[in-house]
Amino acid sequence: MKGLIRKDLYVLRSIGWLFILLDLFFCLVPDLRFYAFAAFYAVMLILMLLQTDEQCKWDTLLPMLPVSRRQVVLEKYVFGWVYMALTAVLALLGQLIWQRIDGFMPVNGTYFTLLGMDLGVALVSQAVMLPVLFRFGTAKGRLVLVMTVAIVTAITVGLIGGSYETLAVALSHFRAWHFLLLGAALSALSVPVSLAGYKKRLMK
Repeated sequence: MKGLIRKDLYVLRSIGWLFILLDLFFCLVPDLRFYAFAAFYAVMLILMLLQTDEQCKWDTLLPMLPVSRRQVVLEKYVFGWVYMALTAVLALLGQLIWQRIDGFMPVNGTYFTLLGMDLGVALVSQAVMLPVLFRFGTAKGRLVLVMTVAIVTAITVGLIGGSYETLAVALSHFRAWHFLLLGAALSALSVPVSLAGYKKRLMK
């Protein structure tokens, strides 16, 4: 799997650097409602990687390489999980810096609940998107991506239009681990679905 990760990192270095810079901006903005975009972009990066694989005829080369289909599918999930975790750490560090500068949005229980909610939404988006991409390819998968982007954007814009106080009241009965557990469970459950869809697509 290390070779697969190195391949994807090389692809990102070639064509995905602008995406990553945009993500860095969203992470460092002192507002977690913008970070929701950064977390969700992990799914779009995976779409970009899968599209590059299709253009390079990766599926036709796979039987000649010492990797399994399970490894190919799992590597994309691991890539997304690690990317989300890194952006979350970066957002936390950026928030601590902004807190020292002007005291905006202290890093407290509410902050971690919002952070967990954003990561949970990103994980659920991954659980929805990847099975579709592996089963039908990126051409048809883009349609689902557009609908998912529209939903996430509507939620995020709605939150931007509100206030932290209102949102804190709405989330007062939840903790960060609630959102993370739900998102992680759905993401993990979608792995065998993606694998089954990927095998079915390659049999055509």
